[in-house]
Amino acid sequence: MKKRLPRIVIVGRANVGKSTLFNKLIEKPFSIVKDEPAITRDRITKIGYWLDWSFYLTDTGGLLDKKEMEVLYDKVLDSIKKAIEKADVIIFLTDGTTDPLPLDYEIAKILRTYNKKVFLAVNKCDRKDFSYSQYYELGFDKVYPISAEHKIGLNELFEDIISYLEGEGFEPLKRYKKFKDKPRVGIIGKVNVGKSSLLNALVGEEVAIVSDIPGTTRDSIDIETKEFIFIDTAGIKRKFENDIEYYSYVRTSRSIHYSEVLIAVLDCSQPITRIDKKVVGIAQKEYKALVIALNKCDLISKRNRGKVFEYFKKELKFADFAPMLFISAKTGENLELLKETIKSVYKQYNRQLRKDELLDTLEEAFELNKPPSRIYEIKQVGHKPPTFKFVVEREFKSRYVKYIESALRKKFGFLGTPIKIIMETKYS
Repeated sequence: MKKRLPRIVIVGRANVGKSTLFNKLIEKPFSIVKDEPAITRDRITKIGYWLDWSFYLTDTGGLLDKKEMEVLYDKVLDSIKKAIEKADVIIFLTDGTTDPLPLDYEIAKILRTYNKKVFLAVNKCDRKDFSYSQYYELGFDKVYPISAEHKIGLNELFEDIISYLEGEGFEPLKRYKKFKDKPRVGIIGKVNVGKSSLLNALVGEEVAIVSDIPGTTRDSIDIETKEFIFIDTAGIKRKFENDIEYYSYVRTSRSIHYSEVLIAVLDCSQPITRIDKKVVGIAQKEYKALVIALNKCDLISKRNRGKVFEYFKKELKFADFAPMLFISAKTGENLELLKETIKSVYKQYNRQLRKDELLDTLEEAFELNKPPSRIYEIKQVGHKPPTFKFVVEREFKSRYVKYIESALRKKFGFLGTPIKIIMETKYS
C-alpha cells in the first residue's frame, strides 16, 4: 500500500465553482469565492477530507479566453499543467447552467494528453436551468452532476474517486498532520516587491504566478518543503479598490495569524514607504518572529550596499530585534542564509528559560535599575512568543517594561522574536 497522501487537483475554466468545491473539501473558507471570473490565479494546495480519507487538494487558476487574460493566460495555463503532472486524480469541473464552452473543450483536450484519471463533474445542479447530458460530448466515460455549494452529488463522485485510489494502492489516513513541527513561514509585503518570486526561489519551482502586474497574487498559498511550510500572501495595500482586494486582505490576515515566522519583504532598490513600515509592524502587533528581507539587492551595487543597509536599519529602528539581510529572489543571493536565519529565529521563538537563569538575569538588572514597585512573582508562562508574567504591587510604566525586555535580550539574544511581558497587579 502507498503510504503517502494522494493528490487531487481541481481544474476548469473560470467561475464554474472550483474554489467553492475546494473550500467544502478542506472544511474551511480559504479560497476567495465570488461571482467574478478568474479570482483564483495561483494554484493553492491544502489538506482535504472525505470521510476517513485525507488528501492533498489543489485549487488551480480559472481559465478565461486568452484575449481577456492577456499576458496572464500562459502563466495560469502553465501553473495548471504543473499541477496536473503531479496529480493522482483530476476533478474536471464544469458549469451545467450553460452548454460546454470552447474553453471546456480546450481543457478536455489538454487533459487527454496526460495519462491521468479524470472525473468530469458538472456543477450547479441545484439551479433550475441546470443540464448536463451535453457534457458527454467532452469525451469522458461518466459525468457527475453535483452542487459544490450544497454538497449534492459529492457522495457518488468520491465513492468512485476513493475506489480508484484504493485500486492504485492508496489507503485512508485520518486527519493527516504532516505539517507538524515545521515552522510556518509567512511571506508578507506590499504589492510588487517580489514575494511570489521569493516563494518560487525558496521552494525550487514556480508554484505562484510571477508577473510584473502589481497585485497578481489574490489568495494565500501554502507550500510544504522538507524544512518549512511557506505561505505566500496577497500584497498589503493602504486602500482597497474593490471588495476582492478586501477579501484578499482578510485571507492575508488569517495567514499571518497562523504563521510563526514572518519574512517581511522590502524592495531595497526603492525608498521605504509607510506601507513597508506597516508590514514590518504587523509582526510586532501579532507577536510573530520576524526576518526582514531586503529583496532586489542585485539592483544595488556592492559599493552602495552599506549605505542602503544603514538607511533601512535607521528607518526600521522600531524593529531592531529582527535580523535584516540583503537577498535576491532573481539571482538566489543569500537565500540559503535566509533559510538558516529562519531556523535561528524560530528556535528563539520557541525558547524557554530555566527559572534560575531568568531570575539571576533579572536580579542583576534590578540592582542597576530598581523596579518602580514591589515584585511578588516572575515566571515564563509561554513560548511562541517567549512570554513572561510579573505579579507586581503596581503596574510598571512602559519605559521600565522596555528596560526588562532589553535586559533579557542582552543576556539571551531572542534574535528575531518579540518578547511578551504580562503585568498582573496584586494588592497587599
